Amino acid sequence: MDCGIDTIETQDETGATRGIEIIPKGCRPVSESECLSGYMAPPVNVTFPKNALKQCCKCKTGENCPFCANPAVCTTEEKKEFVADENCFGYATGPSPGPSLGPSPGPSPGPSLDPSPEKPSVNYYLIGGGFVILILILTIVLISRRPKST
Repeated sequence: MDCGIDTIETQDETGATRGIEIIPKGCRPVSESECLSGYMAPPVNVTFPKNALKQCCKCKTGENCPFCANPAVCTTEEKKEFVADENCFGYATGPSPGPSLGPSPGPSPGPSLDPSPEKPSVNYYLIGGGFVILILILTIVLISRRPKST
């Protein structure tokens, strides 16, 4: 289904190019800080590419869409690009949803909290290394300029 907002296409094992594929009813509500549309598909609901990460979904019909120039009123072209049909939204999980008999029981989905700390970027390592080298050079210069005792 064309539920994902990402338009990047990748090659599959047959050589054909395909976009992000999300199972029907695979987009779940999340906070707009995670995805502007307010909907995201967890990795288990993404069928292509394999081993995909969670994907932001398009906007839901009838709701304001932040991707449109005027979020309250999308143009026809914007709707084609940024708004998905109702079949994208729900609580299905897994690669193939079975027949649905109503809403799935369980906890309501909410924003996921990632407990892993953020890793420092390479820039911090370069800046730190630069300071260490600068201090080393300064130390060598100061030691070489001190008066020698006889």
